[in-house]
Amino acid sequence: MRNQKYLIYLSAALCLGACKDFLDVKPKGKLIPSSVADFDHLLDNTGTVDLNFLDGNKGSLLAELGDNLEMTEGQGKVGFVLSSHPNVERYYAYIFRQPYKNPNLDDQFWSAGSQGIYPQVSYFNNVIEGIRGIGGKTQEEAALARTSTAQALVARAWCYFNANMIYGPVYKPGSPNAAKTIPYVTDVDINKPIPDLSTSADVAARVLRELHAALPDLPTRSTWPSRANKATGHAMLAYYHLFTQKPDSVVHYANLAWAAAGGAANVLYDYNKFRLADPARPLTSLLLSSQDGLVNLVNSREILFYRATDKDAGIGASLSYPSEELLALYDRSTDLRFSLFYLNAPGYKTTLGGGYDDGMRISNYRFRKTKMTDGFSWPEILLMRAEGYARMNKLDLAMADLNTLRQYRHKTGTPDLAMGTQDQVIQWVLEERRRELPIGGFKRFLDLKRFTLDTGKPWSKTRIEHKMGGQVFQATIDSKDFIIPISNVVLKFNPNWGIPFETRPY
Repeated sequence: MRNQKYLIYLSAALCLGACKDFLDVKPKGKLIPSSVADFDHLLDNTGTVDLNFLDGNKGSLLAELGDNLEMTEGQGKVGFVLSSHPNVERYYAYIFRQPYKNPNLDDQFWSAGSQGIYPQVSYFNNVIEGIRGIGGKTQEEAALARTSTAQALVARAWCYFNANMIYGPVYKPGSPNAAKTIPYVTDVDINKPIPDLSTSADVAARVLRELHAALPDLPTRSTWPSRANKATGHAMLAYYHLFTQKPDSVVHYANLAWAAAGGAANVLYDYNKFRLADPARPLTSLLLSSQDGLVNLVNSREILFYRATDKDAGIGASLSYPSEELLALYDRSTDLRFSLFYLNAPGYKTTLGGGYDDGMRISNYRFRKTKMTDGFSWPEILLMRAEGYARMNKLDLAMADLNTLRQYRHKTGTPDLAMGTQDQVIQWVLEERRRELPIGGFKRFLDLKRFTLDTGKPWSKTRIEHKMGGQVFQATIDSKDFIIPISNVVLKFNPNWGIPFETRPY
């Protein structure tokens, strides 16, 4: 029973238990994987892309922990607390009030029903192990088996690599990284022993091995951006080496990924060509693009590997705004990302709690007008390469990549950035990364953790400060403030992990 209960919360018994129920009767409309093609189809389930490190309303407290968002007193005290918002943990994260999540409820990042990383991983494990168990494959089936397995390995590695740093401390290259973080579940058999927690070092090492194992069998092109192709594998390796501080490897793999683009014009939208469908209604009007019309879809030319991200971060009605620090990074006269997406709109207003009115505030509507990803976008590939070049002191190459992206984001005729010192170039690249990636989701959260290793540099922070209603709240990045704990729901079925229950009141 303990194994079965553990898997309900850890490795998505929704999928695994269903397979067990299928032994006698095949339910109508259900898929019983029995062939390579059946297992391959599991990779197209929306559960593999929509529910990673997000809460039930497609937001994420990880964004509220960082420095991209700010929250007003009315939004916090009324919008979240007095209104009994189902994701009040976002408010608690913003004021660094621990525990952020209710420790006695399912953790939606981990596994809650069909949501979380372990339900995702269960799909990938079923693909990997299910295909391995099929004998007598035809040549065509064997080829599909290799491709599907490789894509499942990369998808699983993506989940575990990010989870390792969300549920664990700052990864510090050259250190033991001995903190135990997450279980690296790979099996689908509920009768096998439950794995212990892996150390941060063990997870990183295994992710690297599996990425290299998958790389030879990844296809040059994938059927949909939810599935990894060769460029995705290279991008994941470049991303891995950002956190292991090997800039030469970042450049090597980002180069290989970028080569598949066939030129910037193939994978970047020229924002000078964007127009609003209804200019009189800028808040609700979608963008029109003369380039391909796909900017609002997951198969947008800029998305390499699609994973859903926070859909409402920085929209006042959704209880947060872009931070003053983030807004200050934009050149409002030339940067089209600001004029297209950062729009003046009515802020939060309520008569409850004594009444609050934020007035007109700038909100971020980029997610509403374009499709974004917490996986990998082509602009991120270019910026990873630029960061690697800059950290290797190849400043001319870093500036070339940075200015290439700027040509597609700034008004035509905006001059290129001139050369700076190494620290200046690194900072410019990282500021561009911050402007370009989703302001919600988890990527800024993880960047803040890795930047703590750049002690004394202008882009490195040791603490985050939030303000609300005249109060100041602070948290230390390299501490438990920036680690999501495993919930009591999981811990009570795994006493062998030796982690005490969270007993503080929620």
